Amino acid sequence: MAGVLMKENKILLHKTKKGNAWVLPGGRGEINEESGKTVIREFAEELGLNVKAVRLLWIIESFNAYGEKNLHEHGIYYLVKSEEAEITIRTEEFFGLENGIGIVYKWIELQELHNMNIYPRALKRLIQDVSEDNEIKHMINTEELS
Repeated sequence: MAGVLMKENKILLHKTKKGNAWVLPGGRGEINEESGKTVIREFAEELGLNVKAVRLLWIIESFNAYGEKNLHEHGIYYLVKSEEAEITIRTEEFFGLENGIGIVYKWIELQELHNMNIYPRALKRLIQDVSEDNEIKHMINTEELS
């Protein structure tokens, strides 16, 4: 489960410190945890941000996820809004609250996404077209093998 948090034509992404692929913040659900609540919990744990899961945006089935043969991932993506009065938009990479696990975050300009290594790759197009309508998109995404 992952959340799409946007502000000032930027989107929040993260990657492992040694990695080169950016993904949306989120994580795995716990037993008996609804997917929207997983996203809320992950933003709180990783960034100390209180967010609201506004609505389900996409369900993406990725084959060869992250360019790895036979890795099949089911991604559930929510539009999230912060309940915080102000979110600091930083220009540099930064660590979240769990900096011991080596995840770095960055606010990325939407127009720069086409130049970046993002997984699943379908997100590059989908993020550009996040709208306020209530249509949920289901996609089958097959990544090229590394």
